[in-house]
Amino acid sequence: MSHARPDLMKVRPEALILIASIALVVFHYLLRADTIATVSARGSLSMTQPPVLPYLHFIGAGIILGVVPVLVGRFGFKLRLSELGLGLGRWRSGLIWLAIGIPLAVIAGKIGSGNLQSRFVYPLNPEIRPELSLFIPYALLQFLYFAAWEVLFRGVLLHGLKDRIGAGSANALQTALSVIAHFGRPFAETLSAVPGGLVFGAVSLKVRSMWYVAIIHWTVGISLDWFILTS
Repeated sequence: MSHARPDLMKVRPEALILIASIALVVFHYLLRADTIATVSARGSLSMTQPPVLPYLHFIGAGIILGVVPVLVGRFGFKLRLSELGLGLGRWRSGLIWLAIGIPLAVIAGKIGSGNLQSRFVYPLNPEIRPELSLFIPYALLQFLYFAAWEVLFRGVLLHGLKDRIGAGSANALQTALSVIAHFGRPFAETLSAVPGGLVFGAVSLKVRSMWYVAIIHWTVGISLDWFILTS
């Protein structure tokens, strides 16, 4: 049974979807730490703006994918943070999922580190080294990116739409958009975003918060970087 406030139904779902789409276009084309190019018989041409420094990429993600959608949802649509999946939710259940998900995330990072395409793309900062004094600050900074990613997909979109279009439809929609946002990344990573997005969405719905899957997702990313650097 839905427990949504009656006034929430006045927020048209397409508004949240359009905001997310605009944020993704800005992030994909203007705030990349790498370049996406097209190669044809005419030659090659960059389709994105020149890459920004990795730390600007992470900070930019935090603002465009995280802060902006939350501000719009909170003040534009009058949604409480808990209604955007940004509260602690069922924290006991969340801790159980962390205990299960973090070891699996490390394993996923180890498996992914053997992929040639992944090794070409990651770490996004090609100058990073496995020394802990360098890697730990870099890993912590990356949390801005992964947290913002989860805020947008498993937060604003999923929780913001579940009472308007249904939890299943909201989970499928946020997964579809997150898969599209992976275009330009390694094929295996993009393909795995389909089941990964659905599972992350389901967990976020169950624990009523996106923070636990944000930590798990972040663990996958930093584990991938670490295993690539140390192999």
